[in-house]
Amino acid sequence: MNRPPAIIFCFMMFCLGSIATAQVTTTNITVADALLATGSPNNPIGADLTGLNFGAGGALAVAPASSYDGEYQSLLKFNLADAVARFNTNYGAGHWQIKEITLALTSNYGASGVQPNSAAFPVIAGGKFAIEWLANDNWVEGTGTPNVPTMDGVAFNSLPDLLSGTHEILGTNTYTPPGNNVPAKYTLPLTAHLVADVSGGGDVTFLLYAGDNQIGYLFNSYNFGRGNQPRLMVTAVVLVKILSGTFTNGGFRLGGFGNGNTTYQVQASTNLATTNWQTIGTATADSSGAIEFDDAGASNQPQRFYRFSQ
Repeated sequence: MNRPPAIIFCFMMFCLGSIATAQVTTTNITVADALLATGSPNNPIGADLTGLNFGAGGALAVAPASSYDGEYQSLLKFNLADAVARFNTNYGAGHWQIKEITLALTSNYGASGVQPNSAAFPVIAGGKFAIEWLANDNWVEGTGTPNVPTMDGVAFNSLPDLLSGTHEILGTNTYTPPGNNVPAKYTLPLTAHLVADVSGGGDVTFLLYAGDNQIGYLFNSYNFGRGNQPRLMVTAVVLVKILSGTFTNGGFRLGGFGNGNTTYQVQASTNLATTNWQTIGTATADSSGAIEFDDAGASNQPQRFYRFSQ
């Protein structure tokens, strides 16, 4: 008795879309942010600020421990619920993937060598700083300001607890003062932790701190507003999938999902251990993204793997 070949259709290539409608970008403003300060004998606020909260201040900062005013780190929290809802509306739940994540920071003190209006903040200077992702979103912004610090929210001495959970350095970046009210943008690496956190549609926390002893970075907080709040831009694209495979009329029919009205190459291989993929035809998704392809040559192969490519 003749048996049909073993057809394996679960392997696919993700397509990152080459037309405008193939991607959607959302802009997300912080839902909480806070300045973390150590203080110094030269800081007009005080020499020891490690237990004080400045969450309602108008500015965030990054400066090293050797800074004239002491070390500054900054916490940012974004909520991605609206972004994920928009991606689901455009592509359908489970039919999209993250393509790019960019952090944008803007200051009205963006020129090198300038002393901000408050002497508590460092002189603006270029340098290196790190962006770290934290799994711990359980921190409170607080109501403190540089003029009236409080103890009702996150402070510098909260860092050991914040870092006790999973955390990951996303890279060291170079800050070059771009001028006043000009955003500096940093593309973040798509690590597994970050992508999973963003895709989950909940809160996402970042910690920024000095990467050298030169940097003096000031940028607007959520509370200062005026269109210059910290922003997280997330771009998602359709996830090209093979969803089904059935024998029909002596051939083999692939069913899948992609970007509407887009043509894909259908490629096949008899061995996943090799890179010898052959293009066996093309298939065009309909307006809803549904893809169908009939492989009349499937019965001539002992087994076959398929993928869609663009």
